[in-house]
Amino acid sequence: MTGRQVSSSGTFMSVLQANGTATFDGLSVVNIALTENTNQAVATPLAWSGTYSVQANCVVVVNITSGGSATLNVMLFNQGKNFQFTGSDATYSYAGNGNSQPPSTTCSAATLSGVYAVSATGYALASNAVSGVADGAGLFQFDGQGNLTVDITAVTSGGTSEISESGTYTLSSDCTGAATLAGPDSQNVVFSFSIYSINAANTNFYVGVARASNFLISGGGHTAYGQPVVTSTLAAPMAARTISGGTCSNSNLNFTYTFTLSGREISSAGAFNGSFQGIGKAIFDGMGNVTLAGTANTNLAQGQAFSYSGTYSISSDCSGTLTFTTGSAATFTLVVWNNGTQFSMVGSDAAYVYSAGGSSFNTPVCATPTLSGEYTFTASGFTVSGTTQTGSQDEAGVFHFDGQGNVTAKYTDTQGGAMPVSDTATGNYTVTGGCQASATLADAAGKPTVLNFVIASLHGESVDLLAANSQFVRIGSAHSAFLNPSQSIGNVASYAYSATPAGSVFVLFGQDLSTRPVQAVTVPLPNKLLDTSVTVNGELAPLFYVNSTQINAQMPWDIPGNTVASVVVTNGGSASNAAAVYVPATGTPGISELPNNRAVVVNPDGKLNSGAAPANVGDEVVVYFTGGGPVLSQVRLITGDPSPGGLSPVTGDNSITVGNVAATVKYMGLTPGSVGLYQANFIVPQIAKGTYPVVITIAGQASNNPVMTVSN
Repeated sequence: MTGRQVSSSGTFMSVLQANGTATFDGLSVVNIALTENTNQAVATPLAWSGTYSVQANCVVVVNITSGGSATLNVMLFNQGKNFQFTGSDATYSYAGNGNSQPPSTTCSAATLSGVYAVSATGYALASNAVSGVADGAGLFQFDGQGNLTVDITAVTSGGTSEISESGTYTLSSDCTGAATLAGPDSQNVVFSFSIYSINAANTNFYVGVARASNFLISGGGHTAYGQPVVTSTLAAPMAARTISGGTCSNSNLNFTYTFTLSGREISSAGAFNGSFQGIGKAIFDGMGNVTLAGTANTNLAQGQAFSYSGTYSISSDCSGTLTFTTGSAATFTLVVWNNGTQFSMVGSDAAYVYSAGGSSFNTPVCATPTLSGEYTFTASGFTVSGTTQTGSQDEAGVFHFDGQGNVTAKYTDTQGGAMPVSDTATGNYTVTGGCQASATLADAAGKPTVLNFVIASLHGESVDLLAANSQFVRIGSAHSAFLNPSQSIGNVASYAYSATPAGSVFVLFGQDLSTRPVQAVTVPLPNKLLDTSVTVNGELAPLFYVNSTQINAQMPWDIPGNTVASVVVTNGGSASNAAAVYVPATGTPGISELPNNRAVVVNPDGKLNSGAAPANVGDEVVVYFTGGGPVLSQVRLITGDPSPGGLSPVTGDNSITVGNVAATVKYMGLTPGSVGLYQANFIVPQIAKGTYPVVITIAGQASNNPVMTVSN
């Protein structure tokens, strides 16, 4: 949690940074236990308690009544496992986030062992007053026994310095802890930790840092590489970087990433002289070259495009440097984790001290329905008057996208010492194929706000957010409050997302899809059952089955591959929001299943394969699946009609394994006389008696793995 108190003249009066735990009882009571650092005091316990209420749209209001008096607007996502919040009391504008811990999680000093990539942002202090920006990035090394060493590059308004220090740490069973380090200047540095995920490959924690009265910063730490354990006590003081090891190199950064970039300019008197808030994409080529491009808002101008390019270098310990040579003259310290799929960096140029973070971007293509349904969001920023920053302000609320270009928002703005202001806004949005979006909304008074989004997840369930109007500039993120609509459409056999090539049978889940269950009884399949119909890019889709929560339909044969299609359900006079479904250009097989994870395999005698009816080694059996993708057909394939007689083999390279043993494929293609169904005829390979998973692979895409039984 962070808190900011900024005067109407744009001067920082007070700042707060805290981490710890929030315990919700599932009824109405919340207890919050934090360690806070402020410009007045270091490592002070903060104990809040109060009540909360959860609305059906995943918006939560928390009223703190003991230990303080604050109101927090909490936005849930990921089925309540994660949240973001903003809020205020008489002093601060608050913003923060939380991640659930498994109920059985317990910690000890051994929980933190190895090297962690850490980045943090905060403030430089002088005589308990804010005197500039202080950000840091580098490495922490824990020995699992209570000893810690730190190598950090600190970036402040006055320049850059390398800090290497050592000391001791403790962790309580509730996964919160503290550390004290002594640096070369004999000033103690105090840390507080709050661990929110634990596993051998990727342990994550929040960290708050305060160095005597010089600075306070907060951020996060992530397992950098493996879990090597230090066996000896670390000596202090240390004057040079001491953490080494790992297997990182420039090639670890070899993706396109979504990123956020924030810059601040704070004078020695604490005046908020300038701010930069940007979102976009970063392209690292794996060989030392990088380009960042996106959209930025500042106190001087909003909606400005930027493009920076330069070089980077990653050491084996997963830390490195990045220098821009075009578009900006900034230099950054860089840390990498999660096998190079995530990075953080801090740096500066002549105007700002920057912090940035990015995650690898693997969404193949986007369209307007990629943003669909309800998203909870928070954003933090500052108020402006002309080009002058006049205070801090935060926002939390809900977007509702209809998948067809219309968006509504309901939100609350909070500012320390002021009453919250709630409002609604409506407008339009567009999404590019490159997964960037923009919107213009007007509030109840007609005041416009311009928003920019970068879609940051495979199905559109998470986005980075940039927003500005003439009085308020902010940056944040939004997340699907419920299951993202794109994740409600899948292969009918495997339920896999993004596995619905043209001609395949897909399943769609929702609410109020039909008045009652009904199944098609005629072929060609009907385009309407009762009062329910489904369109894909405006084209009616043939229906196998409908009920109130599920529809089985065929993806039309003429929908182009490697595109995002728009799916809309109509029930009577009501139409759903549009949902995005990725249509692959190649096969994405899903094997049909019976109960108990049995593959639909037919033995040579026509019986279904089972434990009581196994197939023999050398038998030719048939397995049925959907999502086979393009085929070689002698006649034109008609959506909803039976597949032609004769052979219509899949065009993609294909194979079958039984228990990881390759089988000989005799035929793989459409099942004659069926609609959207495929089959594979194969020879049971030489394998011991038993029950084994069956896997079909087409064009490199593997199916689900239900089982069949083999006898000698």
